[in-house]
Amino acid sequence: MHKNWFWPVFLIASAVVLIVSQLGLFTLHVSIWSLLLTLILVAALISSLRYLNMPGVVFAIAFLAMIYAQPLGITKLVPWTILGAAVLLSIGLGLLIHPRYQYHYRYHNHDHAHYNQHNHDDVHESTSTINDDHVNLDLSLGNSIRYVHSENFRSADLNVSMAGAKIYFDDADIKEGQATINVDVSLGSLELYLPQTWQLQENLSNSMGHISSTGTPSTAGPGVILTGSVSLGELRIIYI
Repeated sequence: MHKNWFWPVFLIASAVVLIVSQLGLFTLHVSIWSLLLTLILVAALISSLRYLNMPGVVFAIAFLAMIYAQPLGITKLVPWTILGAAVLLSIGLGLLIHPRYQYHYRYHNHDHAHYNQHNHDDVHESTSTINDDHVNLDLSLGNSIRYVHSENFRSADLNVSMAGAKIYFDDADIKEGQATINVDVSLGSLELYLPQTWQLQENLSNSMGHISSTGTPSTAGPGVILTGSVSLGELRIIYI
């Protein structure tokens, strides 16, 4: 079994950095909270670089720049300037460089179970099938793929923070005429794969994010209300 050494080594190194910093062996003096936040941002930066998640990379660097503005000599750049530049950079780089996902070839047996065959790209990510009429997902710091299998899908609450996620709803049936999908995307990217028969009604709050759709839905089918917010992230709706 392949062992992932990154997180154990990173956590051990972080503990060493915390101890050494409190002993006053660093020439750069920062508060314990700034140091903890730095470690979290560095972890997010490395994870985002691994999967080419451009919003995660850009905003991790932006927040690091704000924390260390004084030693970097960029105190004249107010936070809103840095965040504004980060939004433009993340959108621009996101259009040029797409997240590094695996390709999944999906087959259905008589019980509608999913079988995934990965390509030659050795990228590890969280993949699973959800068998529930009410879906609740909280995803952060990584890449995830979820297949929703439901005979009477009713609602979904999807929270994506500093991560990349793909959610497939093509194996979900709506029998009561209407369902609700609520999203909360911040510093990450979320892709929703919806059946073409679903009639989407969008009621989204967009705060310096990017929302787009691909494909054309049919003119008849169950209604789906899409609510929530996108903050410094990306939401893509793909009809399949």
